Amino acid sequence: MVDRIIALIKQKGLSINAVEKQLGFGNGAIKRFSTSSPSADKIISLSNFLNVSTDYLLTGEEKSPSLPDDEQELLSYYNNLPEWEQQRLIGRAAALAEIYKEQVKEPDPIQLIPTYYISNRVSAGFGEYLEDYEQGKTVYVPDSPESRRADFVLTVSGDSMEPKFHDGDNILVRSQPTVDEGQIGIFDVDGEGYIKKLGNGELISLNHKYPNISLKDKYVKCFGVVLGTTEIVK
Repeated sequence: MVDRIIALIKQKGLSINAVEKQLGFGNGAIKRFSTSSPSADKIISLSNFLNVSTDYLLTGEEKSPSLPDDEQELLSYYNNLPEWEQQRLIGRAAALAEIYKEQVKEPDPIQLIPTYYISNRVSAGFGEYLEDYEQGKTVYVPDSPESRRADFVLTVSGDSMEPKFHDGDNILVRSQPTVDEGQIGIFDVDGEGYIKKLGNGELISLNHKYPNISLKDKYVKCFGVVLGTTEIVK
């Protein structure tokens, strides 16, 4: 240790006496380190002054940073293997890492397609007016088989079609003048718009707390069939 300290002092172009004086050591203190252990304060002062770690000052080696327990365990297994098994282990680890890399690959970005959004909300309750129903704006929704078939998007208002459709859901609609019995469509009944299931002479609510709407002696127009829900991305 003493030889190492003296060598570091000489690298800085200093004398031992000058360093001892600057650090407040007594004359000959550094050379006495070979016969008596220096105090921790002196070692720390010297390491800071010479700009090296206390580990290097004492042993001539830098202490390796500590590893987590699981990594240390793996390293101990590796070190206990013969060289040819170590190479096999490295190969297996590389193959596993490549497989995992493929599994956690970033998903492809969502593909979007344009469609029309009509701001009139269709009621899943008691109906809302459908004035200017065919006036819309272009929005973008995620690409899907349903969105590719849709002609426009509407927003649901109310809860009478729960649990299938909820208040605020954006629904995909394909334009057509009629729907089959049992299908869910968009209807104008005496000037008010609904999302309902078509029954035999009536529009049916899925939420049983709402009465069905009789179509007898009423003006009824179908705007299209509901294909599902979507998200308006932009």
